[in-house]
Amino acid sequence: MANQKRKPNSTISNSPLPLAIVVIFGLAAGVTLMVADHAPRTRSGIENSVPIVEEALSSETTTEVTATTTAESTSLTTTTKETTTAQSLPPGSVTGLTLSFYDAALKVGDKPVMPLVTMTPENATDKSEKWESTDQKVATVDWLGNITPVGSGNCIIRVTSVNNPTVFAEVKISVVDPNETVTAKPKQTESTAKTETTAQSTSAAAPAETSAAPERADMEIIDGVTYIQKVMIVNKTYALPKSYHPNGLTAETKTAFAELQAAATAEGLSIYSVSDYRSYETQDTLYHNYVARDGKEKADTFSARAGHSEHQTGLAIDCNYAGDAFHDTKEAKWLAENAWKYGFIIRYPKGKESITGYKYESWHIRYLGKDMAKKIFDSGLCLEEYFNIDSKYAE
Repeated sequence: MANQKRKPNSTISNSPLPLAIVVIFGLAAGVTLMVADHAPRTRSGIENSVPIVEEALSSETTTEVTATTTAESTSLTTTTKETTTAQSLPPGSVTGLTLSFYDAALKVGDKPVMPLVTMTPENATDKSEKWESTDQKVATVDWLGNITPVGSGNCIIRVTSVNNPTVFAEVKISVVDPNETVTAKPKQTESTAKTETTAQSTSAAAPAETSAAPERADMEIIDGVTYIQKVMIVNKTYALPKSYHPNGLTAETKTAFAELQAAATAEGLSIYSVSDYRSYETQDTLYHNYVARDGKEKADTFSARAGHSEHQTGLAIDCNYAGDAFHDTKEAKWLAENAWKYGFIIRYPKGKESITGYKYESWHIRYLGKDMAKKIFDSGLCLEEYFNIDSKYAE
């Protein structure tokens, strides 16, 4: 027994004590790793931490979207002229609406007119339009904005943004019916007509039927019509008699205008008549409609009293659109440079308002014949300056 070798203790490796030590050591190491993993990091120290990077990017993206949305909403509210609400509008909302013209004088039988609509901002998501007429017996309007005169009177055409109904614009429409006006007064006596005219305006608005003595050697007065150097003169000073009725454009004017149109077409332009001959009665109705709408003083700057309108001569034409929106068009510029070649002048040029008595009308051309039109064009003068005459109502 004494010499018996002792066997290694096979139970030592299975002893609980070493296992506990290992566990404790492992836990300690684990705690150290966990603590180290949750230690604060700088921006440069998180490149390899995928969850933290994703969370940071997510937070930044949200902040940017919120900032962008707030900025757009604020901008929309401050730039919206027509919007009355103080609440922020969503991105892409319509905030403004403008038209190429805001009033139009038409007569029954005229072609439809359509104002061009511009909505802002340019990136608005829905630029749909809603068109309405306050009186469809005067003028109708289709879904595209084509305004058609139907009967005499006044009405309003409104276009509204479908996207933002608080944004809208209006066109004032004045319509006359030549046929209705002519047949409305067929049996009036001269005294009755004078009484009605006096009730509407001063007697100075009506031209005299009798012929006065010429004021100068180059002037003729034939059947109440004034001519200077063979050119018919009609303005605020010189009137046509009520009985003067050419019943449309003169044949010479029609032929000259056809030549003008063909020349414009050859250059890729479209020039057409929207208003030409008007009778005394039609002009009288039109003028008083303007007076009722805008007042006499303002109406006299753009509309002639009956007998004083060049449209009664059968020698005047309003081209394309009788409104300020026509001024900057290619057609207006072409007319200013070329109308004289076909016998026409721009009758009421820019800068001559105090002389002609009317506002600048780039659309209104007057036929004089090629020789006289060239002389006046080359002179740089308006008709009143060239012939040294006034254009003032006798009031």
